[in-house]
Amino acid sequence: MSNSKIRWHNTIRMKVITVVIISCTLVLGALSAYNTISEQKQLTSDLQKLARVTSQRLSRHLIGPMWDLDKDLVDSALEAEMLEDKVEAIVVWDEGGRKIFSARERAANGRLIESRGDVTGDLFKSVHSVNNGTKSIGEVAVFVSKNQLNQQLATSTLVNLISLAALIIVMAIVMTIVMNQIIIGPIMRLAKHADNISHGDLKQNIIPESKDEIGQLAEAFHRMQTSLRVAFKRIYSKSKELTK
Repeated sequence: MSNSKIRWHNTIRMKVITVVIISCTLVLGALSAYNTISEQKQLTSDLQKLARVTSQRLSRHLIGPMWDLDKDLVDSALEAEMLEDKVEAIVVWDEGGRKIFSARERAANGRLIESRGDVTGDLFKSVHSVNNGTKSIGEVAVFVSKNQLNQQLATSTLVNLISLAALIIVMAIVMTIVMNQIIIGPIMRLAKHADNISHGDLKQNIIPESKDEIGQLAEAFHRMQTSLRVAFKRIYSKSKELTK
């Protein structure tokens, strides 16, 4: 065979694997991004719904306690709603929103503490009026944290990246094995046959290993070898006649 060596990055194997991996990475990356966006929209919708439903429920439950100015009962209602750990804070204002009637927020350690109402952070907010049927006697605002949303999206993105990397590695290994068996191996054997023919060895047995394009190539090599044998026999016969 020729002594010239093909660099690894110029081999058919690497070219095909590179093209397939890039194509799959683009497709799977796009699907992963789409799933992440869809998941973000769904989680956002769920948290907004939680804030809305909680504030609606409280606006009904607080009618009696606020009408009776029962702060202890209002505090109990707020603490009961904040058993849901996604709820970051709840603030209740009196009639006209002039003064905070009751407020609770979650401290850094997760413990519920009394709030001054100046709730800040990356939050969803929902406000509903507390109405006794004839007039508004106050307002309730529910704040739901986006931390869980961000954490879940970060986890989902990390899982998608790890899955994509694992899939690419598995694909590269499988493609390498398959290509060695059905493409690279047969081509290298045909290349060796061709090199032997170029050195005058016309007695080797070239047998097609498959019925695909590589098999057709092997048949073509076999026909070429047969034709060369016939041509050399004719040349040899004519040379013998000329020497008589």
